[in-house]
Amino acid sequence: MSTPDKPPQATLRLAIIGCGPRGLQCLEALSRALSPEQLSRMDITVYDPNDKPGAGRIYDPTQPHVLKMNFATQHIDFWKTAADKTTPQSTSLIGLLNQHYPNIAARDQFVPRAIVGEYLHECFETVKQRLRRDAALTCLQRQVERVRRVDGRWQVYDGASTRMFDLVVLATGHEGLRASAPQSPQADDAFVFPVETNLSQQRIAAGTNVLVRGFGLTAIDAVLMLTEGRGGTFEEGEGLLPRYNRSSNEPRRIDIRSRSGRPMLAKPTATMEPISESFWIPYRERLERLSAKHGELMFHQDIWSIITEAAGALLQQSSGMHEVRDVDKWFRGWSRYKMGPAEAKHAMLQSLAVARSSRPIDIPFALGESWRKLYAQLVSRISFGGLAEGQWECYLRTSREMERIAFGPPAENVAKLLRLIRDRVVTLGTSDQTAPNYDAMLHAVIASPTERDPGGPLAKLIAEGLVQVDPTTAAVRIGQDGFVVGSEHGLAIFGRATEGWIIGNDTLSRTLHPHIECWAKSVAEFLPTSAVDAPVLRTKATFA
Repeated sequence: MSTPDKPPQATLRLAIIGCGPRGLQCLEALSRALSPEQLSRMDITVYDPNDKPGAGRIYDPTQPHVLKMNFATQHIDFWKTAADKTTPQSTSLIGLLNQHYPNIAARDQFVPRAIVGEYLHECFETVKQRLRRDAALTCLQRQVERVRRVDGRWQVYDGASTRMFDLVVLATGHEGLRASAPQSPQADDAFVFPVETNLSQQRIAAGTNVLVRGFGLTAIDAVLMLTEGRGGTFEEGEGLLPRYNRSSNEPRRIDIRSRSGRPMLAKPTATMEPISESFWIPYRERLERLSAKHGELMFHQDIWSIITEAAGALLQQSSGMHEVRDVDKWFRGWSRYKMGPAEAKHAMLQSLAVARSSRPIDIPFALGESWRKLYAQLVSRISFGGLAEGQWECYLRTSREMERIAFGPPAENVAKLLRLIRDRVVTLGTSDQTAPNYDAMLHAVIASPTERDPGGPLAKLIAEGLVQVDPTTAAVRIGQDGFVVGSEHGLAIFGRATEGWIIGNDTLSRTLHPHIECWAKSVAEFLPTSAVDAPVLRTKATFA
């Protein structure tokens, strides 16, 4: 018996703008959430200006291998979408390392960011092949300049042409590696990135004096590029620090200056005695129970008190020498005062010794480990406006310091920096010190999530009222499914632009937030069932 012909089905047109890790996650989630029949009614266009989609600017595979991760290899698995999900090691970063870089294919390694970019691009190629079995997928190596709402659909302009879409995902991350607003009158300081040009010998000659403004991960990148990246070598030394063999290409001196003088502390290594996961269960459960107070949480009273209590208990279990009040006292002293060079060097050296098990765990380690281990619960409680009115600044001040304490560089990089300080290649200080004349000055602070590119599509969407920002955090507000709150239907934003409304936008972790998974499932609701007119391509004059 024959069946009646089905009416022609329309195509749902989707644009994914930005295909770094977040954009790639959207594609992969979509490939699982929709059936082959549903995917056959999708027309997907990916916009990304980079040569290797999936990697983004941060993990550009062409960058020097001197620039390393501060995230250990065993935690990098693109295919792991839930904390309790098991994936084969062969498809994780370690799988790629086993194939192509066997000498560093081990847990607890901090590999070059470029290699992680290679891995992410391989994942992109896998996802692309999977999607193209059913859906129409077009990849354009172009930078999107503007997104507009026109006649109930989204119009995307890429500098050469425009296309019309039913749904748009904005996943532009840092919107390019850009410097933060200058903190000093020297607004002409060169930004550290791209290192290939801004730190080249043509711009910064050997034997010169260099000022680096900032003391975060970007500043450490700059120092290593100007030393190890110029042919200097580190080799095993006696004690905690390596030996450094100079090349003839380094600057004469690199002065690091920051407002607080406080350094980033070393990440722990696998040599440390592991802490049983059962230790953290009661603290995680207490944080989970706070869900009933969403929107009314007092940061110090409700959340920080649990973290410091966990740190105190960890110290008690280890040595019995500290209590919670000691943790609070130490943190107040750390965060309230500027730190001189001698204090900063001591803090880094102490953290290095603890990270390599040369010294017993101390307050900074216990506090950092508690923040790391309870971070998922902290993210759940604070995201989507979980804090009471007036509490955001309390959290923000604390989280800025915890970035230094809990999410610093690998111990290897701290050891290298300390050696360069001892050899007087590098000096430390605060930005209020009288500065000598410099041959080159570098700005080493990346633009914050709220410092949007005025020429990018997001700033224009906000200016036009199509995207709302949270008045407290200045972050873009999205729902649980990633779609922008209070805006026209069909626009989703993921990642850095939402930081503040969503806490913990780590691009390499897919287990902290369910938003992309929820978005992918919701796309099915937009699939049309009847034919519609095809979108009309317009010329550059559309946005004139």
